[in-house]
Amino acid sequence: MKNYATLLLLILLSLGLKAQNSVNTAWESFFKNDRKTARASFIELAKNPETAKESYLALSLMSEFDQSGDQSFEYFKKFFDLSDNPEPYLLAMWRSYALSYSSSVESQKHLDFYNALLKKKFDGTVYALANSSIGGYYEAKKKYDLADKAYAQIGSLDNWLITGEFENISTSGFDKTYDVLNKPEADATFVGKKSQKFGWRKVPFTKHSKWFDFEYYSNYSNSVIFAQNFVKAPADVTAQLRIGVSGSVKVWVNDQLVITQADERNNDLDSYISTIKLNAGYNRVLVQIGESYANRSNFLVRLTDENGKILDGITSTNDPQVYTKETAFKPANEKLPSITFFENQIAKNPESYLNKILLAKLYLRNDNAFEARKILEKLKDKFPESTLLNNLYIELFDKEQNRTGAETLQETIKTADPESPYALSLIYNDFINQQDFNNAELVMKKLEAIYGENENILGKKIQLAGKRNNQEDIIALVDKAFVQFPNSSSVVWLKYLCEKEIRKNSSAINYLKKYVEEHDSYEMSKYLAKAYFDKNQVQEGLAVYQKEIANDPISVGIYVDLANQYYALQQYDKAEKLYLQCLEIAPNYSTYFESLGKIYEMEKQKDKSIKAYQRSLQLRPNNYSAIQALRKIEDKKDVFDYFEQADVKALVAKAPKLADYPDDHMVILNEEVQKVVYENGGSEEKHFYVSKVLTQKGLESLKDYNIPYYSSQDYNIEIAEVIKANSTKVPAEQNGSQVIFTNLEVGDVINLRYKIQNFNDGSLATHFWDSFYFTHGVSYVNTKFSLLVHRDKQFKYKFSQKAIEPIKTQQDEFDLYVWKADNQKALIYEDKMPPMDDVTNILYLSSIPNWEFVADWYNNIATAKARSSYEIQTVINDIFKDKGNLDELAKIKLIYKYITSNISYSSVSFRQSGIVPQNPATVINTRIGDCKDVSTLFVTMCKEAGINAELALVKTRDNGQNTMLLPNIDFNHCIAKAIINGKSYYVELTSNTLPFGTFYNGSLNEQILEINNKTNAITTLNPTQRPKNVLNYTTSIILKGNDMQIKETNFSTGAVASNTRSEYNDLSNKDQIKKLKENLATVFPENDVYVLKFTNLSPITATSDTLKAYTEYALMKTCKPVAGMSVFALPWSMSASANQLQVTQPRLFGIDLTQMFLTENCIEEITMQLPEGKKLVEALKPINISNDYVDYSLTSKMVGTKIVFTRKMTLKKDYVPADKAQDFKDAYIKVVDADEQQLAVK
Repeated sequence: MKNYATLLLLILLSLGLKAQNSVNTAWESFFKNDRKTARASFIELAKNPETAKESYLALSLMSEFDQSGDQSFEYFKKFFDLSDNPEPYLLAMWRSYALSYSSSVESQKHLDFYNALLKKKFDGTVYALANSSIGGYYEAKKKYDLADKAYAQIGSLDNWLITGEFENISTSGFDKTYDVLNKPEADATFVGKKSQKFGWRKVPFTKHSKWFDFEYYSNYSNSVIFAQNFVKAPADVTAQLRIGVSGSVKVWVNDQLVITQADERNNDLDSYISTIKLNAGYNRVLVQIGESYANRSNFLVRLTDENGKILDGITSTNDPQVYTKETAFKPANEKLPSITFFENQIAKNPESYLNKILLAKLYLRNDNAFEARKILEKLKDKFPESTLLNNLYIELFDKEQNRTGAETLQETIKTADPESPYALSLIYNDFINQQDFNNAELVMKKLEAIYGENENILGKKIQLAGKRNNQEDIIALVDKAFVQFPNSSSVVWLKYLCEKEIRKNSSAINYLKKYVEEHDSYEMSKYLAKAYFDKNQVQEGLAVYQKEIANDPISVGIYVDLANQYYALQQYDKAEKLYLQCLEIAPNYSTYFESLGKIYEMEKQKDKSIKAYQRSLQLRPNNYSAIQALRKIEDKKDVFDYFEQADVKALVAKAPKLADYPDDHMVILNEEVQKVVYENGGSEEKHFYVSKVLTQKGLESLKDYNIPYYSSQDYNIEIAEVIKANSTKVPAEQNGSQVIFTNLEVGDVINLRYKIQNFNDGSLATHFWDSFYFTHGVSYVNTKFSLLVHRDKQFKYKFSQKAIEPIKTQQDEFDLYVWKADNQKALIYEDKMPPMDDVTNILYLSSIPNWEFVADWYNNIATAKARSSYEIQTVINDIFKDKGNLDELAKIKLIYKYITSNISYSSVSFRQSGIVPQNPATVINTRIGDCKDVSTLFVTMCKEAGINAELALVKTRDNGQNTMLLPNIDFNHCIAKAIINGKSYYVELTSNTLPFGTFYNGSLNEQILEINNKTNAITTLNPTQRPKNVLNYTTSIILKGNDMQIKETNFSTGAVASNTRSEYNDLSNKDQIKKLKENLATVFPENDVYVLKFTNLSPITATSDTLKAYTEYALMKTCKPVAGMSVFALPWSMSASANQLQVTQPRLFGIDLTQMFLTENCIEEITMQLPEGKKLVEALKPINISNDYVDYSLTSKMVGTKIVFTRKMTLKKDYVPADKAQDFKDAYIKVVDADEQQLAVK
C-alpha cells in the first residue's frame, strides 16, 4: 500500500511537472512574439483543469495586444469564475486592459462585475477599488447621485483641515520638522514659502472620487502641504491606517509617526498600510504630502480593521479637538498581502512566468519601478525582443519619465515584432508624420485585419481622408463612426463639425448638447459653450459653464473660464464674484488676485485694484504682468522707459566698412543689456544686438543666432530683422529660440532685440546675478550694460580685468547704473592661451551675500535627495556581498566602480537641467544621469555605507579659472568627495574609464565650491590623495637594416590610463592592433604591429588602477644610410614637437600647459642593442632643462653592449604668464631639439 501511494504521488508530480512545462512552453512562445502558437497552446491548455486558470489569464494578457478589451475581459472572467483565490490576481490585473472600461462604449458588464465583487469575501481593498470604479462609471455618465453613493462606500476619511505651502524644491522639505506637528489649534499660524504667513483652513468642496487633491487648493508644485482630521472612536481599538498618494508622504496618528515614504509615487488605494491605535474619543490624524517631481499631490486615507473593512462607529471632524498624544504604541508597516502572495508563489515555483509578470504589474500599479525592474530584467535577459516585456518596460519608463528609454524600446518593437499591432500603430504614425499616406493606409489595413473596423480604425480612416482632402469620404466615415460609437467624444465632435461646416445643419449643436447631457466631459462642455457663443446664444453658453460648476464645484478652472467670459462681456461684477469663489477654494493663487486687479481697474476702483495687484505680487514676486499692470495703474513709467534707447537707424548709417576693420569679418555696432531688478524678487532684461557683416566668413557667423536661456527663464523675441544696404528690412525666421537671418548679404546689418524674464525659486527667488563681456573675440563700436535696481536692493559688482566706472543716477524708486565702452578691437586668439573668460574684461554682478549662502542653498537641495531608499539599500548590499571585511576606502572604490560601470553619463548643461539632481533611486532605475545625478548617487550610497560624503560644484577650467569673483550659481559641473580618517577623496563620476580618484591635467585647479555647512569660500581642485598622471615606458630596440624592431612595455596611472582605455577597451585585439598601427602612422608611416597586450584595460575587471600595455612592433625605413653610416632619431613615444606651441610677439596672454601635457611625470627608457661590430659615431648629447614650469632631462649610458637612453619630463606648474611666454618657448624648443637628435651608427 505504501509503495502504491508513493507511485501515485510520483505520477501526480510527473503530471504536474508536465503541465507546468507545457504552460511554460506556451509562455515562451508568447515571449518570443509567436502569439499565434501561444494562443493556440493556451486555448488547448485551457481545456485541462490543471492549467485552465493560468491559460485564461495568459489569454487575457495576450488579448491586450491583438484583440478587444471585451475579449480580454471575457478571458479574465473565465479565470475569475474558476479560481478559488482570485483576489491577488484581481489586484495585479486591476488597471489592466481587461478591467478598464471605455466611456466610448457601453460597459454594463464591467459594472456588473464590480457590483459582483462587493458580494465576495475579499480584503476591503477590493471593495474600495470596486466602489471607486462604480463611482467612476456613474460619474462619467453624469449620474452624480449614484456616483456619490458608490464613492461613499470606499470608506475614505474626509473632513480635512489643511495648511501650507512649505518649500520642497528637490524634496528638501520632506525631512524638515514643522511647527504644524505641535500646533493643531485652529488659530495656529505658520510661515512658509516666500515668507508667507498662513494657518489652518477648511476647504469648501472636495472631489466626487474622495481623493483629497491639493491641486485644487494650493500651489502644490515643489511644496509640502499638510492636512489634519480628528477621528472619534467609540472605544480603544487597534486598527490599520491605509493610504494611497501622489507624492511623498508622512502620516502621524496622535502625533506618533506611523508612515513615512520619501519616494514620490503616484499609486493606488491602500498602497501603504500601518497598524495604529485609536483611543476612545478623539484622535488626530495628520498627513504630510510633498511634491517635487511626482507632478501631482493627493491622498486618500482609510481606517480599517486587519481585513481592510471600514471601522464601525467612527466619525470625523475638521474642528480641532482635544486628544491624547501616543507614546507607547509600536506601529508596524504591513506589506501588501497581494505582494506577499506572489512572492510566496514565486518561491514555491520559481519557473512560473505568470507569477513574475503579475508581481511586476502589481509593483507598477503601486509605482514601485525598482522592484518591477528587478523582475522584468531577468525575463528580458532571456527574451530581449519580447513585445510583452518591452510593453511593461515602456510602462516602467513612463513612470520614471524616461522618454529616451521608452522611445528606444518602441524602435526595438518595430524591428523585432514589426507585424504586431503595437509596432504597426507606431509605423502608421511614422508614415503620417512623413506625409506618406499610401503606406500609412497599407499599415492601417493590416491593423483593420486584426481588430476589425473599431473606433481606432475608423479614426485612422477619417484622418487619412482628411489628409487627402477627400470630403465625401470624411462625411461618410464620420456618419458611420457616429452610428457605431455615439458615446465617443472625438466622434461626436467630428459629427458636429461635419454637420455645421459641411452640411450647414442649423441643429448641429444638438449633437454636442446631447453628448454633454449624458457624459462628464468638461472639454466637450467648453465646445458646446463656444458653439452657443458662435450662434450668439450667450445666455445658453454661460449656462453650460454654470451647470459644470454645479456638477463639479471644486474645479476652479471652470470658474476661471466662466469669469473670462463675463469679463469679455464686461459683466465685471459677475467675474469678480467667480474669482472670489476661486479664492475661497485656493486663497494663495497669485493669478486670481491679478485677475481681480484687472476687474477692479476696469471698474475704476483704483484702490482695490492696487491692493489686488500687490497681493498677487506678495504671492509671486516675479509675476511680471502684474508688475506692469500695477505700475500702470499707479501712473508710474514702464521700467524700460528709464533706459536710453539706441538709435538703430543712426548706428546703421554710421556703420564702419571693411576698410575700417580690415582684420575683422564682422563688427558689432551695438551690444547692450538693459536689466531691471525689483525690490522683492524678480528681474527682467532686454538684450540688444546690432552687427554688420563685413565678409563672407562673417556672414556664416551671423546667419543664425540662438537665444541663450535656461529652464528658469522665459524669452520673447521683440525684433529680429536684416537691414539691407538700401535700408530695407527683412524679417528673420524663427524656430523656437533660434533666429535665422535669411537673405543675408555682405554689407547687411542684423538687428535683434529680445526680452528675458527670470523665475528663480526658493531661497534664490529674491536674488539676481549676472555677467557681461566688455571685450571678446569680436570688435565693437558701442557696448553697454545698464542696471535699473530698486534702491533698497543690495548688490555688488566687480570687473575681471579693467574697471569701468558706472554712471549712476536716481530714477524714482530705482538707481540706474550704466557701464559703457566704445570702439574696442577684437581679442586675437593666441596658441595655448587660457580660456576666453580668463582674458576678457567681464562685469560681474550679484546680490547673493556670500559663498556660504550658495553652499547652504545647494546643500539644502542635494542633502534632501541624498537619502536612503530601498533601491540604495539593495544596491549597497549587492556590491558588498561576499566581500568580507571591507575598510571604508575599499567600500567607496566599490561604490565608484558600480556607478561608473552601471550608470550611463548623459551630458546636460548644469543650469539647463534646472540645477536640481534627480532622485538617486531614479538614477539607479533609469541607469542614466548627468554629473550632479551621479555625484548625488555616490554621496547617497556612501552615507548608506556609513561614510561621510558630500558634493562639490565645479566651474570647469575651460570656462575660466578666475571667473567666480562674486557669489553666483554659474557652475557647469559637479563632483563628489568622501572623507575617510580626515582625508578627502574626490571622485569624477562621469567617466567609465578614469581610475578611482583621478583627474585629467585639464581638470586640476578648477574652481570648486564644496557643499557642506562649513563652506564660506571658493577653492581650487587639486586633491592631495589623487593618483598622479604618470606614464613610464620601458623599450628595447634592435636595429635591423634600416628598420627598428621594438618591444615596449608601458605603465600608465591616473588620467593617462583613461585615455588608453577610451581608445582601446571596446575593440577586439585585431582592431586594437589596427588602431595602434594608425596611431604610429601619424609619425612613422611605415610600421607593422605584431603583438599588443593589455593588463587592467577594462575598468570593470581591472584589479589595479595601473594599466599595463605590452607591444611588439617594427618601424620601417627609420634609419637613413648616409656616407656609410646609419642615421636615425630615437622614437620617443612622448616626444615634443615644435608645432605644439607657437609664440609670436607681442604675446598678450599666458600659456595653458594643460593643453600641451597629458602627464605630470613621464619617464621613457630605451635600451638599444647595436648591430654586431657597430657603434655610435657620437654619443647622445645629454641635456637638463629646469625652470618654474618643467623639468626635462635626457641622458644615456653604456650597459655592456647596449646603450640605455633615459628621457624624463615633469610638469611643475600648469600656467606660464605672458611675460614669461617667450622664455618658455625658447626652453621648449631646446626640448624639441633634444628629442629630435640624430644619432649615427657605423
